[in-house]
Amino acid sequence: MSPRNKKSDSILLIKTELINLDVDKPHQMKHYLFSKAFILIVSFSLIVSCGKEEIPPDKLIGEWTVYSITDETSEMIIWEELKTSLVGLIPEYSCLDFTATATEQIVSTRYVFVDVNARGCLSPTIAAYTWQIDPETGFYQFTQGTNVINYLISFSNNDNRMTWNDQTSGAITVWDRVITETAPAE
Repeated sequence: MSPRNKKSDSILLIKTELINLDVDKPHQMKHYLFSKAFILIVSFSLIVSCGKEEIPPDKLIGEWTVYSITDETSEMIIWEELKTSLVGLIPEYSCLDFTATATEQIVSTRYVFVDVNARGCLSPTIAAYTWQIDPETGFYQFTQGTNVINYLISFSNNDNRMTWNDQTSGAITVWDRVITETAPAE
């Protein structure tokens, strides 16, 4: 082979490699861009998913109506039985009521008691408390001004029944969740 042929063969080989490189370059560029975009999306998803975890709402949150009250002497009073007995005697006592409402920050109780001096009920007595769970004891702390009440609260019946056990007085109050009926989807 002559040196001229070697030179032309080398030039031809270089041209072929350049042509192949140019042909593959758009494919390589697409692959490069897609892999960078994929890495960017995965990284972003990972960062977002590792952010603050959403804590489910506390079981306490909701509307509640009293089921029973047990005082320091361990005498249990079933609220509906008491109300039925009183309304049987004096129909105007049907306004008797005892409910609780809890939001993420506030618990309020609403009592409507009978007026023993008249045929009817007294104006509602509403008490509002801020609340938190003591991380050391697990007690629910209801605070109103400087008054702090510690409750051991437990849930049963698919979280639709709640029991408050006052850690100071020993009184126990059992509540049933108010379940609102939703209209069936059409």
